[in-house]
Amino acid sequence: MMDASDGTASSEDISDSAYDLARMTDADPDTLAAYYDKWAQSYDTDLSKMGYDAPKRAAAIMVEHGVPFDAPILDAGCGTGLTGLALSQAGYRDITGIDLSLESLQAAEAKGVYRHLKKRDMNKVLAFGDNGFAAVQCIGTLTYVRETKQLFSEFCRVVKRGGIVCFTQRTDLYDDAFIKAIHATTKARKWEPIFHSDPVPYLPKHADFGDKRRIFFDVFRVK
Repeated sequence: MMDASDGTASSEDISDSAYDLARMTDADPDTLAAYYDKWAQSYDTDLSKMGYDAPKRAAAIMVEHGVPFDAPILDAGCGTGLTGLALSQAGYRDITGIDLSLESLQAAEAKGVYRHLKKRDMNKVLAFGDNGFAAVQCIGTLTYVRETKQLFSEFCRVVKRGGIVCFTQRTDLYDDAFIKAIHATTKARKWEPIFHSDPVPYLPKHADFGDKRRIFFDVFRVK
């Protein structure tokens, strides 16, 4: 059901975990893993009810920027696999997913769209070789990354020259420190910016997000 007063999903319509989302912004990795493990069972249904469409937008960006359909893509922070499913539906066939939540990874595996799935903490060095991917996407996950500059450098390391890095960040977290991490990576000549979106809805039917917290999409080409 919907709350007719403001169009948001009611507490009877989505799980308690969905309503706790805004509280997780500053959570540590163990707390996050436990939270998303608990939420994994109802995650896909909850996000659908909250109007979440970032996975489809991200997949369209990959197509628009010419990432070949048979190219290896890293889905960083894949969660239950909504992002990988959208990539698969767009035509991509070689997708590797990483996430902190084992329950989420199991849900992602059940979708049958990933070649590989691995448990990873993106605040640490990624356990992949250099230049192994044609693109990386990180959708709805940078909220929880503290070592942002290091992660951007890691993305540029694991993606081959000329490849694409695409990510989202909430408008309320697109602060000076985040911008400095982007600029530092650009200044180091690891990537170049090729697209920055206007603010777009994130979870338009979530009571704590709605129009108050939107997201930007950014795309960079690895140098």
